[in-house]
Parts: sequence; C-alpha cells; structure tokens
Amino acid sequence: MQTVYFDNSATTPLCPPAREAMLYAMDECWGNPSSRHAMGAAAHTVLKKARAQVLSALGVRDGKDENLIFTASGTEADNLAVIGTARAKKAHAGGKIITSDAEHPAILRAVEALEADGFRVARIPTRGGVFDMERFCSEMTRDTFLVTVMLVNNETGAVNDIRAISAHAKQINPDCVVHTDAVQGFLKLPFTPDTLGADLISLSAHKIHGPKGVGALYVSPKAVKRRAVSPIVFGGGQESGFRSGTENLPGIAGFGAAAAAGMKTRAEDAGHMEALRDTLCTMLAADPVLSAVVRNTPASAAIAPHIVSLQMPKIKSETMLNFLSGRGIAVSSGSACAAQSGRISRALLCFGLTEAEADTTLRISFNAQNTVEELGLFCDALRAGIRMLARMKR
Repeated sequence: MQTVYFDNSATTPLCPPAREAMLYAMDECWGNPSSRHAMGAAAHTVLKKARAQVLSALGVRDGKDENLIFTASGTEADNLAVIGTARAKKAHAGGKIITSDAEHPAILRAVEALEADGFRVARIPTRGGVFDMERFCSEMTRDTFLVTVMLVNNETGAVNDIRAISAHAKQINPDCVVHTDAVQGFLKLPFTPDTLGADLISLSAHKIHGPKGVGALYVSPKAVKRRAVSPIVFGGGQESGFRSGTENLPGIAGFGAAAAAGMKTRAEDAGHMEALRDTLCTMLAADPVLSAVVRNTPASAAIAPHIVSLQMPKIKSETMLNFLSGRGIAVSSGSACAAQSGRISRALLCFGLTEAEADTTLRISFNAQNTVEELGLFCDALRAGIRMLARMKR
C-alpha cells in the first residue's frame, strides 16, 4: 500500500542536506561550542555557519549572533518572544498586549499566563481568516508594548498583513515590539524582517524539512539595542545571553542546511504547492461525490500555498481521519499541537465555523515533493470514505 503524506503543517520529512549536516555535527564536531579548544572551535564553526544560513534564508545580510537565537522549538521561540518581552522592562507591568483570537497554542497559552499575572490582553477577531484592522486600530494604545500576530494560520492557511499591523502599531507607540509567529510561513511566503516590519520572528526547523527539537527567534538589531527581550531560561549565557544551555548542535546544523536548501528552491516549491492546492480543489468540485466536501476558504488577501481546510459532509473529522489512515493517507483534523486535547479547534470557531462544522474539518498540507498522482490517491480514498461512512450513519 502506497503511503501519501499530506500532513506537512504538522511536520515535514528530513531533507538529505539536513541529514548530512547532522551526521557531520555528531560524528566530526561533537565538541561543546563554548569550549576553548580545537574541538570546541570546530563545533562553534558549525554553529556560526548554521546561524548564517538561517539568517540568509530570512533575507538578513551581515546578521550578528544576537540576531538569531536558537531554541528547542518554535513553541519556545514564541514563549521567549512573548514572555521575554513582557519581563524585559519594569514599565511593562500591567501594560497591554494585542494578539489575534486564532493564534497557535504557543502564543495563546503564553498570553494567558501573562494575563493571569496582571497584564491586559486584547484579542482581535479573525472571522473568515481576516484580521479585523478596524478593531485593532481601536485597541492599539500608547501603553501597548507588544503586538503578536501569526503570519500564516496553521489550520486555514489565512495570511495576515503583518506589515500593515506593524505600521499602525509603530505609529501609535514607536517602542511597541511587534512579533510574528512565522513558523508556517518561513520558506513558503517571500518575506524579510524589513518587509514585515517585525522586531521578533519565530521559526521552526521541522516545518522546513529540518529536524524536530530546534527552533529560532529572530531579534532585530533595534530590539537587541533596546534590550527589548529578556531571557526566560537562565544558566551559562549561551546564545548571546538570550537562551542558556548547551546548543543542540546536530539539530542546529540540520536547521541551517534545511534553510539553505529551501532558500534555493523557495519560489519553485511554493508554486508547485499552490498548483497542488488548486488542482485538489478542482478535482473535488468536478466529482459527483467529492463535490459535497466544502473548502474553508480564507477571505484574506493572501492564502498560504500549502494548506487546504476541508469540511466533510456530516462525517466527523476523526472518523474520516482514521478511515484515510487505514488507506495509507496521512492528514490531520487541525493543529497537531492541539489534536491530543480532543477539543474543537479554536481557530476554526474564530474563523466562523459552528462546532459541528469544525468537528467535520480536515487539514490537508503539502510539501514540494507531493505529486498530482498522490492527489488522485487521496481523492479515491476520500470518495470511498464518504460512501462507506455515509451508509454507516443511516
């Protein structure tokens, strides 16, 4: 049975350059990058190369060590951005944070923790996948010290206009820190920190064919100079003092190699995934059975090329997911980070779906190696699932 993997928003397969870089770091450069001897120096060289590779993929020239902080995950990068900013200045105590109502749990939970500590939080609606700029403008005040809004929604593919959000935030409070979780947008959409207007940007290696267990937070030169972020992990002062702990050198090496490989084919890969997305939608619409499937189409000006959100015809997503898995088709019912909770997707409810509709939604997400042939296999399995599961409900 051929396996079709359409859950790339959850994680991606490791690319050969990343595997090679990791093996080199493990076998040849296993010293501690902080050690002052030859083996430590060799490991430090690997670390610097990887940092330069990720910064280059971000479009950052002449970046310094403090402009990219390696973490253990995208979740930790989000927590460092949000909690680290809140704790950076005593004047922030009791201040205001603005976010969206459909963020990844890494942001939602971090913001809730700060709210419990007395910070004020405004959550901007994203109905239809559209960030409510009018509401944002009314909420943005001089005492707002942090705005954190994701670049790409990990369940619907809706893209937020971070540049416009940042421009208004800086107009009201020039010292406001703007953070975006770009985990789903990195190497899928063309952007740089300057084009986004972001001070802080969260990234994750395993979403771009790198290894799990490593992420990064970009920190702009201005944010570094202003000491806009304070550490949340303390110890030996690694990562320019922002994140203590001996670096995961094999993981970081793999991250750098994956970023470098992805940068070379970014435009081609995005075009291929967009074509797959559009072809899938055409195949669904043209089929008498599959035409009952409804796409949750974002109304945002831009949509990520690799994510498609689909409602099944009165079939619970978990039921269809299990049926497809038995046919060798891997998809998801939403964010993998929240799937184990068993709760209805918050992002889909904020999108405007009812609980019943959200509970019948599957997320299909591509990588650049997926094929039209695999789309056919998916549609065949989905058609069989709809027919069988619909009969069972009678």
